[in-house]
Amino acid sequence: MRSAAAVSVGAIAITAVGACGSGSGVSAQQQLADRLLPQVSAAQADAVAAGAAVATNPDRAAALGVVAAERTEHARVLTDEITRLDAGRARTASSSVAPSSVTPAPPSLDQLRTQLSASARSAGDLAVELDGYVAGLLGSISAGVTTAVAVQLA
Repeated sequence: MRSAAAVSVGAIAITAVGACGSGSGVSAQQQLADRLLPQVSAAQADAVAAGAAVATNPDRAAALGVVAAERTEHARVLTDEITRLDAGRARTASSSVAPSSVTPAPPSLDQLRTQLSASARSAGDLAVELDGYVAGLLGSISAGVTTAVAVQLA
């Protein structure tokens, strides 16, 4: 398992170094921050989707509001951690979901459950690959999102 994680981290390091241009190194903290960016994007997208789902599910507005608030908080906490690791990447996280002039159709509850379950799985999978505070944070997020699907959206 550790060797698979090392290979994965190594591949990311090579990709990140190649993307940064020749001669520039990427620290382990920058690599970790890069790995958290998709989690921020997922949390932001989930919050928007939960909020949008209220339009077609007004009877579930309270539950959807809880889900949206939790995922917004997840995005904030992840962005805080990215800031701690690498402030430059935090700017990328905070601008990763730009306001769109096109309003997407609200997802059905089943679509939202599927989206949230995928986010929970992604956070959990990444938690297993990491260690320390970030692993605990991602594990907590994964558990929280899984619970939201099972309880709030049941």
